[in-house]
Amino acid sequence: MQSSCYEPGGEGAEMLADTVMALAALAGNTVVAAATTDAWEAARRGFARLLGRGDPDRTQMAERRLAETREQLTGAEGTDLEQARAALAERWAGRLADLLEEHPDAEADLRALVQQIQAALPAPIVSAAGHAVAAGRDVTISATSGGVAAGVIHGNVTPPDPTRPGPAST
Repeated sequence: MQSSCYEPGGEGAEMLADTVMALAALAGNTVVAAATTDAWEAARRGFARLLGRGDPDRTQMAERRLAETREQLTGAEGTDLEQARAALAERWAGRLADLLEEHPDAEADLRALVQQIQAALPAPIVSAAGHAVAAGRDVTISATSGGVAAGVIHGNVTPPDPTRPGPAST
């Protein structure tokens, strides 16, 4: 009998599960990102078809949930909008993770749909006013000659290896 690299409980299965969860999270974020753009109709049709798996009732339920998502996002502003985006992305990630668990064969279709929708999304716009700084990527804040440097982060940001506050070690 030939051994599989994805045996249940093995390291390969864990890596596969991580990959599937990452895809589900990416897909959940893609649903939310598309909800208020011109890419919405293609996203709505694609995700409803994928979640429906050929069952008209399941497709209709997915369409209803997608419509509710769009309504919640178009009706929110400011902090409420960011909170709604985060909560809805997490909810869709869970739904899509369940889909992939129940139908592992849907992974390639989901990956292709996410790529198609992301390609149709508008490029992010970054802007700032007054004494603010805005960036679509990395920002480095430093002080020299005894100065003080500070920054405030708005949004969902995770620094890779933040330095701990306190005196610099030599």
